[in-house]
Amino acid sequence: MQIDARLNSLNNNLAKVTEKVTAPEHSRSYNLCVKADALRFAKMYKESVQTYLQAIMMDRKEPKAYFGLAMSYKYLKDYKKAINTLSKLIELDDSNDEYFYEIGVCYLSDGQPKMAIDNLIKAILINRENVEAQIQLAIAHELVDEADLSLMIYNKLIETNPEFLKAYYNKAAMLMGMGNFMEASRTFFQLIKKNPDYYKAYLGIAMSFDKMAKYKDAIRYYKKFLELKQFSEDAIFARNRINELREKHFSRDNKFTVIE
Repeated sequence: MQIDARLNSLNNNLAKVTEKVTAPEHSRSYNLCVKADALRFAKMYKESVQTYLQAIMMDRKEPKAYFGLAMSYKYLKDYKKAINTLSKLIELDDSNDEYFYEIGVCYLSDGQPKMAIDNLIKAILINRENVEAQIQLAIAHELVDEADLSLMIYNKLIETNPEFLKAYYNKAAMLMGMGNFMEASRTFFQLIKKNPDYYKAYLGIAMSFDKMAKYKDAIRYYKKFLELKQFSEDAIFARNRINELREKHFSRDNKFTVIE
């Protein structure tokens, strides 16, 4: 009897504890955000917008709803609405570097690089490890004709994050745009040393040599690019350019124009 009494007491105590340890109840706003996120991840952006708006109507201080809504507007390329939504989100929380990064990207996409610079700098000040924000900042400086600042950012990124390949590629592409094809090719070669399968670098090298009238080298690297990416849209350009160079500079009828 004594044992039965103890068992009954133990069972009663467990029942009381079980009643207290229940799954947390989420708000209606939170549940709507979960549904909206699922729609956004399924690329049903218009549908997700409506659900995020419903969530915000339920709770105007739910950051998850504002951020998701802004991302849906971004993917719909409605950058002004995305910027407006992110601005409201930053009023709720100005300590998250991701919010400033995303609004900076939206300003860039909306053709407002100066506004992008202000917000990307804020993102970096909050999180100096945000390399994507640094890349976008370099692009923004380039768009406002501040190439020296862009190069400084790229060089610093390469120095501090040598495995961040996007920094090499963006720097080389910018150098090509500036007409500095020799330095561009050197940067592309640095990229290939890091990743020999980075096919875009081979195309960049080929085009740089092409611009420097080093046609044999250009053909060589167009071919290397085609070995990696023979079915891409750029492959059509590479094949056509190889044929043009061969016909113009290396045909039998044009032997005196061969470039050594």
